[in-house]
Parts: sequence; C-alpha cells; structure tokens
Amino acid sequence: MKYYDEIISGNLRLRLEKEIMDWPDVSTKKMFGCPCYMINEKMFVFLVTNGIVITQLKPDELKSLQKLTTTEYFQAGKRTVKKWTKIPVTSETELTQLVPYIKMSYNSLMAD
Repeated sequence: MKYYDEIISGNLRLRLEKEIMDWPDVSTKKMFGCPCYMINEKMFVFLVTNGIVITQLKPDELKSLQKLTTTEYFQAGKRTVKKWTKIPVTSETELTQLVPYIKMSYNSLMAD
C-alpha cells in the first residue's frame, strides 16, 4: 500500500516544511514512503496523501483537535496505530489551523 504520493501532496509537503524546518533540532527522513519529521529519531508528524499524521499528542490535545476537524487513527496495513492521529488536509488554510497541534507534538518530544 502506498501511503504518500508526491504528485498529489507535494505542495502540502513544501508548505509544511516551510513552517517547521526552522524549528530547533528538526530532521526529515522517509519512512513508509512518507516524508517524516523528527527530533532525535522520534517522529512528531508525517505526511500521507492529502493529509498529515500527528504522532505525539496528549489526550486533552487530541480532544481539542477533534473539535476542530475530522480525525482518524492511522492504519499501517492491517494494524491500527491509535496513538497516531490522521487528519485530512486539502488546503493551506487547513494546514495553518493544524500548526499549533503539530507544535504540541513537537514540544512533547522536546520535553523528553
């Protein structure tokens, strides 16, 4: 299964990178065929076709996000990863609304 298509989501990738690559200690790596954004080899967000997956939200942060937009668990093949939250993103405005949640995920790793 292909999780990420650069032709479809390349603009989303560029916009996300413009936002987060200046944050301290952020690195990028491809995993699952997807652009992943990490701190010390731990992912805080990654891209999928027409969406993002935020990996480090606390339960109260996730509840807040769920009031803002549609979310679902990330499916890794047949396995459901309940800690990773997938959010559809089809516009720059939607991505801008999600940046505070991406920052929360980032901050949770910076605190470790």
